Amino acid sequence: MYTLTRSEAAELIQVSTRSIDRYIKAWKIRTKKEWKIIYLHKIDVENIWDNWASQEQEVIIPQEKTWYTQRKHAQEEKEEYTQEKSLSQERNTHLALEKIYLDLKHELKEKDRTIQDLSLRLWQAQEIAKNSVSIIEFKKSQYLLEESKTTVIQEVEKLSEEKESLQKKLKYEKTTNIVLISFCIVLILSLGILWFLSI
Repeated sequence: MYTLTRSEAAELIQVSTRSIDRYIKAWKIRTKKEWKIIYLHKIDVENIWDNWASQEQEVIIPQEKTWYTQRKHAQEEKEEYTQEKSLSQERNTHLALEKIYLDLKHELKEKDRTIQDLSLRLWQAQEIAKNSVSIIEFKKSQYLLEESKTTVIQEVEKLSEEKESLQKKLKYEKTTNIVLISFCIVLILSLGILWFLSI
């Protein structure tokens, strides 16, 4: 008969939810957790209401932590620390790869500016060549400009390939981190179950 939430129980016996928590810690109300919601045993709550109505209000002192609860608490803290550490490592890896990606993006922008600048110079050189230089000289300068343009294009392609490989590496790192975190969680749960079964 686990049907009441903490707030419903508090309203029923006209006390605060803190008082309900103290009753739970004193083992006067049985509880059952479903997902993230804690349900209270209705009969226990009604018994407390009957006792409370017939007597003066009692002071509830939670029982001392048993060895089992202390160990469980320590294990939960250890799990939280492990998860935080894994998330921190994943965050650091992600930040490093993101910095590399931004640097490459900046470098590509610089190369684009260089290409635009060379294109403008090429056009200016063509105009000057048409007006003042002989056809042979013009062809020679045009060939040199084309060659430099090809070199720049090759560099841009190379940087694009590096960018793609870094993106793949970032994706692989993320996947690896997720798999490692999942494995750690499964391992911790397995160890907890084995420990619980051995008790």
